[in-house]
Amino acid sequence: MRTIVSILTILFVSSGLFAGDSSTAVTVYNNNFGVVKEQRPIVFETGLNTIRFADVASSIEPASVSFQCLSAPGKIAILEQNYEYDLVGTSSLLNRYLDKPITVSIRGSGADAGKEAEGVLLAARDNNLIIKNSEGLIEIISQDSIENISLSQLPDNLVTRPTLIWLAQSETAGSQQCEVTYTTTNIGWSADYSAILSADENALDISGWVTIDNRSGATYKDAMIKLIAGDVRRVEEFRPVRREMDLVYAQAAAPAFEEKPFMEYHLYTLGRRSTINNNQTKQIEFITPALGVPAKKIYLYERQKKNDKVQIKFEFENKKENSLGIALPKGKVHVFKKDTDDSLEFVGEDLIDHTPKDEKLSLYIGDVFDIAVEYKLLDSRVERRARWEKHSIELRNRKDSAVTIFVDEKFPAWANWKIDESSHSYVKRDASTVRFTVEIAANTTAAVEYSVTQKW
Repeated sequence: MRTIVSILTILFVSSGLFAGDSSTAVTVYNNNFGVVKEQRPIVFETGLNTIRFADVASSIEPASVSFQCLSAPGKIAILEQNYEYDLVGTSSLLNRYLDKPITVSIRGSGADAGKEAEGVLLAARDNNLIIKNSEGLIEIISQDSIENISLSQLPDNLVTRPTLIWLAQSETAGSQQCEVTYTTTNIGWSADYSAILSADENALDISGWVTIDNRSGATYKDAMIKLIAGDVRRVEEFRPVRREMDLVYAQAAAPAFEEKPFMEYHLYTLGRRSTINNNQTKQIEFITPALGVPAKKIYLYERQKKNDKVQIKFEFENKKENSLGIALPKGKVHVFKKDTDDSLEFVGEDLIDHTPKDEKLSLYIGDVFDIAVEYKLLDSRVERRARWEKHSIELRNRKDSAVTIFVDEKFPAWANWKIDESSHSYVKRDASTVRFTVEIAANTTAAVEYSVTQKW
């Protein structure tokens, strides 16, 4: 008897895979599209069937739809597919009722109780209804004065929700478990990072969030969520988008996403099911906070980018020994520092690109307030296929502490250039960049002067 019960249990569990369960999985890409996989039970009759598959994303790409019958492979074939997106609304209903009779209730004012107008609808445009009444007279009624419009029935081919309609040939009858896969635009994700500076500004506490932005026109309930990080090539067409969203935070006590390489990209899988509502931004923590990541603060002057400002940069390495060493998707890094009252204050932000493990990152978070810069071209001379210049960069440190400033000067990569004289030591960083290192005591001034010859 126990053996029989066990066999029946196995058969029951196995058949339960296709016993009518619905499920949804969504893979979201960080360039504003996603892949939706839905399993639903669908009832077929033997022969030709017209199947309505409702509640798909309004931003679906119909040509991407793939249909599979999981419980009866090869027994059902899709012969035709239509995507119905002309949803029920005032405008679509009225357009379908042209040359048909309608009844309009017109709002009254004061002692006027209002009236009803009946007739054939000739046009619905410019915020007016144009009706031909039973006497053959044309009435133009402003939609602002209309209280109610009565129609005899719902026109054909209008749907209340975005719907795929299939003409299917079935060799079997009954409820079958089917899987539909399609791509949709207007859903994407990005990474957002929070970096908290230590008091001495030589370390960062880094945490990361996934931000999923869903404007695809569908809600994905209790979905298995995956994210793809990487530059996946897509042939895009411009589509206008709306931005009316709710913001939802979902924080987990442990890392919510499992990361692994996938082809030439990285795949992040949420360890639980979650609902992504339409017009919603959902945030989920996706990396374990990395505490005390060593960071180096750099003052950098790049005249060709900002000729009157010294930049503030922080550099750190994405290494395992720094509590990182993971694939970091591109996103925005928000940098904070604690004030003396222990409250966090925002001090700048920067964007990072997709960054593999063991790579160095540099964050440009703002410009130094207490270091002034003044650049001068002191002299120049042009000769045949050559140019000589003398430059001066004055750096005035108004801080109460000494600083070291890197000064990067750039020259055309196609020119043969040579530093003739310099007041400070320098290194040639690449074919077009030279870097001077300038140490300045508190509340003092230093000037970098150099001459350069460029030949071509």
